[in-house]
Amino acid sequence: MWKKAIAILLGLLAFAVTAQGRDGDDDKKYLAGAVPMKNGIVIFDKTYKVSDKSKLEIYKDLRAYADSLLNGENSLEQSAIVEADSLQGLLALRMEENLYFRRSAWVTHYTRFYYELIFTIADGSFNVEMRRIHYLYEEEAVERTSSFTAEEWITDEEALSKDGKKLTRISGRFRRATIDRKDEIFRGAGLATGAIRKRKVVQVIETEE
Repeated sequence: MWKKAIAILLGLLAFAVTAQGRDGDDDKKYLAGAVPMKNGIVIFDKTYKVSDKSKLEIYKDLRAYADSLLNGENSLEQSAIVEADSLQGLLALRMEENLYFRRSAWVTHYTRFYYELIFTIADGSFNVEMRRIHYLYEEEAVERTSSFTAEEWITDEEALSKDGKKLTRISGRFRRATIDRKDEIFRGAGLATGAIRKRKVVQVIETEE
């Protein structure tokens, strides 16, 4: 019933909220395999190499990055560091955020987004994992709140068309926003530790002689 209610509500919002504006080739990154499953659980993870840094140095960088996440503009009251062990190289966060599908002067459309972020750190590398993902979607139009997990909402089975070539209208929106936020967080961790280097943008200004 709650899926049907969400579908009806989003249908009513369709005139004001355009789909996140990307179809066809732009949706390739969100299609089959973009949401990995491990033992029936949605888990995103990535390992970064930071060959010139010790475990402690990487830990300190990630601890500072964790603080920036906790103090981010979309971070909510349940966000917290739940484990921090520099000797073991473990840093774990419980996060609650507003995850926006659309935000403008006219329309604000979002869900509450919950997840765990686990950093496992060693000399010269670290792994970041996002897991235990779930959503709390408040349907103001019908004064109803629906809670559901990534496993029942953004998997290939739930969020892709039968031929696997398109995102579904409702679950696909959650899937796209979740993947984008995951990419943003993982990239931020890479930049914070130096595993990813910022690209320099050189602007060439032509002058008339």
